[in-house]
Amino acid sequence: MPFTDEHWNAAVPFPAYLESVEDKADVWQSAWKRAAVTDGDRARLAALPGPRRVLVLSEDWCGDAARSVPVLARVVEEAPGCELRVIDIESHPDLMDAHLSRGARAIPVAIVEDENGADLGWWGPRPAALQTMLRERLAELGPPSAEDKGAFYAPIMRWYREDAGRTVIDEFLLLLERGGEAS
Repeated sequence: MPFTDEHWNAAVPFPAYLESVEDKADVWQSAWKRAAVTDGDRARLAALPGPRRVLVLSEDWCGDAARSVPVLARVVEEAPGCELRVIDIESHPDLMDAHLSRGARAIPVAIVEDENGADLGWWGPRPAALQTMLRERLAELGPPSAEDKGAFYAPIMRWYREDAGRTVIDEFLLLLERGGEAS
């Protein structure tokens, strides 16, 4: 299900969203400050076949969102003619339910449409390699209890730190590049 103008108009630009973040505000701010777009990324963004609208389903309490959404926003900030807005999932369950991850609600989800409003696809809730790591940990260890949550997520947090948003950028660029005359 592509997003509608109603969804788009209910969403807020990333800077306003970032100002409103209460939970994990330090993580959101840190990810925003560290997000780095390279010259090679900028060249790919300049060559996009047209403008893009990116609607991100998110909540400030989500650790994956706090580490990925600022990176997505930094990429779109560098993309000529592109815009990113953020919408909460609680107010728009229809949109969330149309973008489930293996049948479950998982955020963030970044939905991309082209200049004609055609749905180009969506990214989320985390980079593919990290999604695999999480699935393997869950299969091996089961869901973490409150007591072992820190130990369970430690390798995931380490992955995010070491990757520094690079994989999010690479995967997201592939989605932004879809469409146009060459496809």
